[in-house]
Amino acid sequence: MNTPTDPTADPRAGHDQALAERAADSGQWLAGLIATAMLDTAGRPAKLPEYLFADLGLPADVIDRIWQRALAVGYRAGQLAARPRLHRDTLARLQTDLATAGYHAMARHTARTLNTLGPDPRQHPADADPHARGDHG
Repeated sequence: MNTPTDPTADPRAGHDQALAERAADSGQWLAGLIATAMLDTAGRPAKLPEYLFADLGLPADVIDRIWQRALAVGYRAGQLAARPRLHRDTLARLQTDLATAGYHAMARHTARTLNTLGPDPRQHPADADPHARGDHG
C-alpha cells in the first residue's frame, strides 16, 4: 500500500530527485567558475583573502549581502554580454524603465550598449528608412 511518504506513491518523485541532482551539479559547476574567476581577477592566490573584505570593518552579514548582490549582478551581466542580440528586447525594456524612473545616466549607458548591437535583424531595412516607405516629408 502506498503512503504519502512512499516515494513510489507520486511518479514525480523520480523527476524531483533527478532535477534536484541536476541543480546541485549545476551549482557545483558554477562554483568552479566563480572560484577560478576570483583567482583570475585577484591575480595571484596570495591576494584571495582580500575578497573576504575583513579590512573594511563591516559585519560579516553586510559583506555577505554585498557579495550576493554583486554575484547576481555579475552573473546577469555575463548572460547579457554573452549574447546581447538575443537579449535586445530585455535591454530595451530595462533602458526604458531606467529612463522612466529618472536614472538617466544609467539609461544612456544602456542605450549606448543597444546602439552597438546594430540593426534589429527582425526588422526589414525599409522599416528604419523613412525614404524607403515614401515618407519624404
